Amino acid sequence: MDRFNVEKAIITTINRAKFFQKNDNSENVNPLENNMADLLKNFKKVMLKGQLPHQDVIDIANKAPERFYKLFWFNPNLEPDEEEANYKILEEHFKKGFCGVKIHNIFHMFRVPRDILKLVSFIQEYNKNLILFIHSAPDTSFFKGVSCRDIAKLAKKFPELRIIVGHAAYSMEFSIDVTLILKKYQNSYFETSASVSFGIYNIFKAVGSKRILFGSDSPVVSPIQLEIDKILTLPISNEAKQDILYNNVNKLLEFCQN
Repeated sequence: MDRFNVEKAIITTINRAKFFQKNDNSENVNPLENNMADLLKNFKKVMLKGQLPHQDVIDIANKAPERFYKLFWFNPNLEPDEEEANYKILEEHFKKGFCGVKIHNIFHMFRVPRDILKLVSFIQEYNKNLILFIHSAPDTSFFKGVSCRDIAKLAKKFPELRIIVGHAAYSMEFSIDVTLILKKYQNSYFETSASVSFGIYNIFKAVGSKRILFGSDSPVVSPIQLEIDKILTLPISNEAKQDILYNNVNKLLEFCQN
């Protein structure tokens, strides 16, 4: 962070389940080389039940609490008899200063908004300032993604919920959907990691600079310098770049700075 002049960061945990299988020779085999049935079978192995541990996030944040904001990666795909215990876990993390929730339907295969209504109601009842980070994902042959229309239904139903659309311009087509469908929902914000540069610019032209949030998704997806350069090279004012790189996120998380 110091090397790249990053003053603060939002952090969450990662899924450490191994996405590999063993062949007869006990060698690692990438499941992407197998057929679709084998891929789906192996993919299910990384979809852990219940909640991931977040002690790593707590430990990192404790080293420099003024620099880190914690998000809880929550699995909303629960059986009725599991809900009370899992929401208790989430509540305990809110008490520990977590500023919101991340959801990722590729790993947990839920539908938006249908399968997260209880989660959102819980978040809103606990603290209306808490944010919800939704990992954008396209439809594929073996899981349903999250579309802008899905997010729009959620934004309309919960107008006070602050929604961050992750990877908001991961493709030009998705960025166009963002501008056409989500522009009018002032409670939606657009995160830039793993996005195409012109897609980010397309969103900027539609909504301005105040609802775009810089993100790096480091160290998972791409080098942080590449993500920074996407913003610095946009044909927009320095003031707009400062909004995207710092001001907007800082304002969104003011409630978590005390």
